[in-house]
Amino acid sequence: MTQTTKLHGYFLQTIRFISCLALQPQNPVRFLRKSWEPDHSTKILSLLETAKTFKSLLQIHAQMIRASLIEDTFLASRIISALCRVSTPQSLKVAYRLFFSQIPHPTMFIWNSIIRAYAHSHEPKEALSLYQTMLEREVSPDNYTLPIVIRACIRLSSPKTGLTIHGQVIKLGFEFDIFVKSGVLNLYINFQRLDVARCMFDEMDERDVVLWTTMIAGYANSDNSKEAFLLFEEMQNTGISPNRVTIVSLLSACAKLGALNKGRWLHKYIEDKWPSPDLLVGNALVNMYAKCGCLYEAKRIFDSMKEKNVVSWNAMIGGFAQANSGTEALALFEEMRLVGPTPNGFTMVSVLSACAQLGDLKLAKKLHSYVEELELIEKDVFVGNGLINMYAKCGAIERANSVFRQMRVRDIFSWTAMITGLVQGNQFKEALSLFQKMQNFGEKPNEVTLVSILSACAQLGALDQGRWIHAYIDEHDMGCDVFVNNALIDMYAKCGCIETALLVFRGMTWRDVASWNTIMGGIAMHGHARKAIQLFTEMLKQRDVRPDRMTLMAVLCACTHGGMVQEGRHYFKSMNTIYGVNPSVEHYGCMVDLLGRAGLFDEACGLIDSMPMNPNAIIWGTLMASCRVHNNVDLAETAARHLIELSPNDEAVYVLLSNMYAESQRWEDARKIRDLMSERGIEKAPGCSSIEVNGVVNEFLVQDFSHPERDRIYSVLDGLALILRQAGYLPDLAQEFDA
Repeated sequence: MTQTTKLHGYFLQTIRFISCLALQPQNPVRFLRKSWEPDHSTKILSLLETAKTFKSLLQIHAQMIRASLIEDTFLASRIISALCRVSTPQSLKVAYRLFFSQIPHPTMFIWNSIIRAYAHSHEPKEALSLYQTMLEREVSPDNYTLPIVIRACIRLSSPKTGLTIHGQVIKLGFEFDIFVKSGVLNLYINFQRLDVARCMFDEMDERDVVLWTTMIAGYANSDNSKEAFLLFEEMQNTGISPNRVTIVSLLSACAKLGALNKGRWLHKYIEDKWPSPDLLVGNALVNMYAKCGCLYEAKRIFDSMKEKNVVSWNAMIGGFAQANSGTEALALFEEMRLVGPTPNGFTMVSVLSACAQLGDLKLAKKLHSYVEELELIEKDVFVGNGLINMYAKCGAIERANSVFRQMRVRDIFSWTAMITGLVQGNQFKEALSLFQKMQNFGEKPNEVTLVSILSACAQLGALDQGRWIHAYIDEHDMGCDVFVNNALIDMYAKCGCIETALLVFRGMTWRDVASWNTIMGGIAMHGHARKAIQLFTEMLKQRDVRPDRMTLMAVLCACTHGGMVQEGRHYFKSMNTIYGVNPSVEHYGCMVDLLGRAGLFDEACGLIDSMPMNPNAIIWGTLMASCRVHNNVDLAETAARHLIELSPNDEAVYVLLSNMYAESQRWEDARKIRDLMSERGIEKAPGCSSIEVNGVVNEFLVQDFSHPERDRIYSVLDGLALILRQAGYLPDLAQEFDA
């Protein structure tokens, strides 16, 4: 069935519907039915001017058909214009049908109306088709048609068609028309050809404020604030006063680049020129200060605004959320719900991010309910992504997964948010499985996805998967991203391929401090302490990177793994004086570990006593582990008491102390520890090991019989046990809790 046949049927249905309508008082259609007076054309025009909905236009149109007024070309053109003004998919279809069936010789006004409506609709391609039809009918476009068609090219991201239109502009002699020139200028700016746009702009004899603003906005949106402000200064020197759109463009550039000083200068300019800035400028000022981190200034302007819309509230709430001020963002959101406009998708994305920062699951559930009330999950993919991230940060992975499954439309950020949430929740195997599912759906990973999935590979020791991802990175030229390279280094180091990790590190064109920290930590973990210290020395020679707290952690860990007590003391004492890093509890933990492993318990205890902060579970746990190496049961008991006070449900404390009692033949004390665990309901988590075979990660628990190859696996284990016994190995059965 053709489109014309469908629309004809649609019109017949419309007429039948109108004829059955119950008439209401003061109904314009009733007035038309009652009497068609000589001045009916004027009355129809008046009704068309006031009609705001597609339904009311249909009623007027149906009556025009019944009264044979649709034959009037002038009236037909006016209802087409009105339908285009409403600009819904249905109204455009009706306008299209009328255009080709009722008006044999459309005026330029009608051509422009319908082309403009489609250029701004969800079908901009139809605008170009109508323009082509107009040319085929040998109708010449005017200076209003061409900018509309250029707008359609921009919306379709079609530079080739745009160049063709520019050629027609020159051919038709419109290259000097200021309205058309503005459209062509905008065309090149939108296609990132600022060089061509600037040449055109400089060659223009006449430049109004719109042209200046278009060029300035082009530089501002391309992160070239320097050129934007130079052009702004030149504009003023030529005697052209900027309008509010010019100022807003510059403020947006300052917000995007964090150019606070330029933003303050603009603020002063605004105060001098417009003592009471309007809503548009006020919103831009709030956004600029918020994006630059000046929340006090942003809030002051926000509070002083006499009029606020949803954009105002979003700018302020978003500013708090981006500054990790989740509490303030949520408080303002509650105020918005009481006295402000209805929140939209942008509002909720910021609010969900604020809740994620706080990790408040109870609040997260309330926000989720509110989002459902607004029916935003199915409409706005960004809101869905925000919910996934919020639940993941609150530790509710199942709820995050439920939202993910509920989403009808998912983008790469949806998949990435879910994969990242699984990794952060230590569900590494599930993250790998979802990554494979994402590929089956044809979704291409971005850099953030790859960093998350490489982290999962590192934790599982999934080397084959990690190598496949590395090959994907190389194939798609994503190896220039420093975060991706850092993740590769970490993955290879944790999978035991330290030489490959070094190759990735050496192949990086630029390294940040995390790159150095990761490779030093990986090398130290593999026992190459001297090599790690050499890399630290090499790092200190770099001009573009300075050691941070994680760097010193890696250095101290290297000293610990290498038993380098003297060097460790030196670096620890030099942290503040030479490297400008105040030792944290983690650094003290490294030193306690270093001294404890060396058996220097008096020095280790003295260091703990001198700590400027209270020792946490890491400190006492590290000391206790060293006590087991040297069988220092008395000190272990002291450390265990502190640990039980800090973490009464930590099974590792009880297991470690029980094993130390067993090793010292103190069976009664070992039994008391086991009884204490039973009384407190503490159970030892079963040991778990994993191995990757042919890209599949296999996990095994103690006495696990779930694997499909269990019979063959246990047969091999029995054979290995026999070989070990024949070699003289005897297991230490005293450590019963270590299983």
